[in-house]
Amino acid sequence: MRKGFTLVEMLIVIMTLPFICIALDGLFNTFLSEIPRSSRVLQENTTLLNMLEQLQHDIDAGKQLPESFAGQTADDKLLLIELAEGTICYQLKDGQVLRRNLTDTQQGSEQVRVWSMPNAKVQWRLWRQQGHGYAVEVRTHIKYQIRSKSQEKMANSHLYFLGVL
Repeated sequence: MRKGFTLVEMLIVIMTLPFICIALDGLFNTFLSEIPRSSRVLQENTTLLNMLEQLQHDIDAGKQLPESFAGQTADDKLLLIELAEGTICYQLKDGQVLRRNLTDTQQGSEQVRVWSMPNAKVQWRLWRQQGHGYAVEVRTHIKYQIRSKSQEKMANSHLYFLGVL
């Protein structure tokens, strides 16, 4: 008996090989692009959750949600929380959330903490009753462009009530 392949066997292999490569292309695409992208989304969501945990802690310990402090006014980009030891300012700025510990008008001695989240969208809204803030609603999601389509991932909504501790 001879060892080797016949011409028909070689032609069958050569004809089926492109179909197998096309079928495996989706798998390679997943390994090369989707898994790293999902990892970045997960990392950014973890940073976002860390920021929300700090925000919840500050709101829980808060005495009030003032409309202004030290020349800064609360709006959709700036959130002020008055604590027993001072006022905390959260600010949305260029893909970052800044947490500043403001002292009594001495802006030079403030402590700043920064969470960088270039693809995260954070929106907050104060809930007020009789002119006093009693809760903060925070909506978040991570926005990515995938093949010229915009996708929102990890969308969440949180509601934190002032001074629940």
